[in-house]
Amino acid sequence: MSGFAGGAAYEDMLFALERAQSRVLIYAPSIYDVDLGDALRRARLDTIRSVNVRVLSVAYYNYQPKSIMLSLALAGVPVYETQVASTSGVIIVDNQGWKGEYLGRFKSTQLTPMTALEINKTLTWFKSSFGKANVLTQTEAFERLRKVTP
Repeated sequence: MSGFAGGAAYEDMLFALERAQSRVLIYAPSIYDVDLGDALRRARLDTIRSVNVRVLSVAYYNYQPKSIMLSLALAGVPVYETQVASTSGVIIVDNQGWKGEYLGRFKSTQLTPMTALEINKTLTWFKSSFGKANVLTQTEAFERLRKVTP
């Protein structure tokens, strides 16, 4: 599923996440990739860096047993749920951006770096989408985990 260039972009994205200083905005219908989830969790919980992390997702996919979105919400990562027509993912880390059809679904998925114009358009889209989204609370995440975990 991932070519060499895509794998390199994925590693660049993870590297940027580990060094994020100001913001991480990600849209993925849900996140199943544990490496990505752990990097998001570390960015959010690192009190020295104080990174503003926000995750935008689709509620339907977060009910699936292999999704780690509920555990991110339990860990205090702000997870927002809304209906988005796209199944492709996008992530902005500080002033860098990547997009990919399978972002969040698979480790080392093929990603494409975004241009400055694409990043600016995506920031506007994020602002609008977060405004319409519902925040997944830790209590809701816990209750859902009890329902989806066998």
